[in-house]
This record gives sequence, structure tokens and C-alpha cells, in this order.
Amino acid sequence: MAEKAKLLHRKMSKTWWLEKPAYTVFMLREFSSIFVALVAVGTILQVSALKNDSYGAFAETLAGPGMTVFGVVALGFALLHSVTFFQAAGKVFVIRMGETRVPESVVIWGHFAAWVALSLLIGWLVLL
Repeated sequence: MAEKAKLLHRKMSKTWWLEKPAYTVFMLREFSSIFVALVAVGTILQVSALKNDSYGAFAETLAGPGMTVFGVVALGFALLHSVTFFQAAGKVFVIRMGETRVPESVVIWGHFAAWVALSLLIGWLVLL
């Protein structure tokens, strides 16, 4: 009779992600997606409030101190999410010019430059 194969079950602590900075950044990036999603839902609700002529009540809710704290935390997580995405872009987006590969740093800094340029453009359009 054949013997059943034994499965290897490694014991992992609940704080395994605190052992290395790279693991911690990875977990924070994953956690940040919750805040990014909540901001997206808030934006949808804001557009809905504009459509339903109930924006005044919605704006009062946004003016509370809890929403201000949430906004600051969400901004921090959105920045972390964006920066780590752009850092990964150098490895993910392989661009070739002829036979040579464009260096990862050029791809990364190109993303950051586009981000800054678009942010400035949107800021300029909002302030018009």
C-alpha cells in the first residue's frame, strides 16, 4: 500500500511582514488599495449627490473632522500606492529601441514626470 505524502506546513508568525522593510512596504501597498477603493466610492457618491441636488448635505459630511483625517490618511496611502506602482513600472514595462532595452530608471522617471505634468495641468485647470 502506498504511503501518503506528508505536506510541509511551515509555521509563520502573524507579524512575518514586519521582518523585512520590503515585506512591510508590500503589505502597506496591499492595505492601501482599501483606501483607494473607498476614495473611488466617495467620488461616485459625490457625483451622484450632484445629480440628485443633494450636494449641500454631502459637502457638510465631507467638512467634518473625521473626513479630514480620512482624507489625509487616504492621500498618504494613494501616494504610497502610486510611487510603488511607478517603481514596479520599470520592471513591468519593457521598452525596446531597436535591439537595446530602455533602462528601468528612464521608464520610472518618465512615469513620475508624466504624473507631475498632469498634476500641474489639472491644478492649473481647476484654478482657472
